[in-house]
Amino acid sequence: MKKVYLSVLGIMVFGLSGVAQKHIAQPLTNSKNSLLEHTVKKETQVSSKGIIIWQNDFSNPAQWTASNFPAGTPAHTAGDWEITTDLQAIPRAELRPAGHTTAANGYALIDSDGAGGQATQNAQFVYNQNIDLSSEPLVLLKFEQSHRRFAETTYVVYSTDGGATWQEVEVNGDMNTNTNTTNPATLQLNLSNEIGGHDSVRIGFKYVGQWDWFWAIDDVKLTTPDAHDVAVAGVYWGSTDAWGARLPYYQVPTAQVAEIEFSGVIQNLGYENQNVTFNVTAGAYNGSSNPTLINAFSSDTADCTAGFTPAAVNANITVGVNVQIDSTDATPANNTIANAATISVNTSIYARDKDNVTGGSYNAGDGFEVGNIFDVYASAALSAIDVYINGVAEAGATIYSKLYSIDPQTGDFIFVDESNPYTLAANDLDALITLPLSGGAYTLNANEPYLVVVGSLGDGGATNDLVVGTSGVSEAQTSFYLDLTNTTWYYTTATPMVRMNFSSASIEENVASHSFSVSPNPAAGSATIALSAKTGVDVTVSIVDVSGKEVYNNVVSSLSGTASLEVNTAAFGNGMYLVNVVSNGTKTSKKLVVRN
Repeated sequence: MKKVYLSVLGIMVFGLSGVAQKHIAQPLTNSKNSLLEHTVKKETQVSSKGIIIWQNDFSNPAQWTASNFPAGTPAHTAGDWEITTDLQAIPRAELRPAGHTTAANGYALIDSDGAGGQATQNAQFVYNQNIDLSSEPLVLLKFEQSHRRFAETTYVVYSTDGGATWQEVEVNGDMNTNTNTTNPATLQLNLSNEIGGHDSVRIGFKYVGQWDWFWAIDDVKLTTPDAHDVAVAGVYWGSTDAWGARLPYYQVPTAQVAEIEFSGVIQNLGYENQNVTFNVTAGAYNGSSNPTLINAFSSDTADCTAGFTPAAVNANITVGVNVQIDSTDATPANNTIANAATISVNTSIYARDKDNVTGGSYNAGDGFEVGNIFDVYASAALSAIDVYINGVAEAGATIYSKLYSIDPQTGDFIFVDESNPYTLAANDLDALITLPLSGGAYTLNANEPYLVVVGSLGDGGATNDLVVGTSGVSEAQTSFYLDLTNTTWYYTTATPMVRMNFSSASIEENVASHSFSVSPNPAAGSATIALSAKTGVDVTVSIVDVSGKEVYNNVVSSLSGTASLEVNTAAFGNGMYLVNVVSNGTKTSKKLVVRN
């Protein structure tokens, strides 16, 4: 399914401070539907607390009613809500078996993926009995969920008139494409203003999508809030220089170490205002914010008063965060994130991705480039660009890397250097590869931002071609995507796994001591591989099919000058193959098409 591969591209353009940020990329959305107007309300993942007013575990399917909207926008065609006791019904292996507390008694599931590419969902699932909240002005909705995100929208729906009219609140809107909740996640919404004090309340859930993923719901509760309950909802951290945005670097070369600033996103889940202090530990660093007043049922950001500059030595630094209030917190478990980030100070790699591939960025076989902005704090010679190739990329795709500087007046990206073309081999898929700059090491200037990208000219849409791994979330206008079909720059909020590599060894290890050509190509019956080398090296020649199976292997020992190998392609089936030539530990590859 091609839906699995595409990264989230920004849907809003934000103005950012800084000299270079006159380069404002166009927005692009991958939404598949024209959606109804809705309200976005901040949700919180929490442990269950408070006094339970009402609860339901889906053990009685007769209490729930499915309502599809074939005349709605979009029109519902297939893919309905159901209550199932099958713990393996979740369509993603990493979220099976269903981990909801009472999943064995039944849970609600809608499977957009299973409905297929031609089906659309506009489906509501509601509790069909009234709930009396006339004596409860303060009400929280809590439920357990399991969800994988693509481009769908998910809602909590509610009625205060016994189901005659319905309102909706979007949830999960801050999830990235192709990411999962935990199994399960507990989600909380403050619905005091919406349903508190009403005597004929009904609650439900709504899913709008088309060939997206799924949503599972269980253990729904209405509870009273606690007086004192705060949570750390996230951490905004990174270093700020010429580009003007706070950029998080998960891998930092010792020469580029800079001050890191920390802020906490704090939510007050209780009905009393709270003075909150945000605390950070990172190695020997202990930072805190000034006490920050956060009103009941609201959120705010608390900034540490001092930044943290790591020592310029190789080390892995674990960042932990917590929040404190003056009173006893009702749910202390959500006050701490023990491992909010791990920062690796190292010799040569500069990376903004989290190093755990969660998705990919591609252009459905058409040409594109994708990568990240990096602030350079000290002049250094960049030798190569690293990229993680998503496992669904195509062996045989020809790719390249590029370095851009940024015009300080216009913000335009200015081409500086690029790698030689490189053909992906089967063992490059689901792996990190290094693409040396063809001009040798290029000196980057201190206190200037640069953009590094990896791209492909595409194959006209015949295959996936290049798919770049993504990991983590980028602030708008800090990671960029060039669509070569319309030569337009966009920004992406899914962080490409494209990195700066300052290791001089990367060039020496990747410059081949050989060259070769294949002719004729396409081949019918036979092909000639012409080899050339100057250093008297052993040269290994292999041919593999697109699955990675080797169909030919030969070794030319101590090659100095030229040699030719005749290959009987009549022994191969028709199709595309990769010719791999290796010498001194360096591999180069070319496509070979066989048409016998």
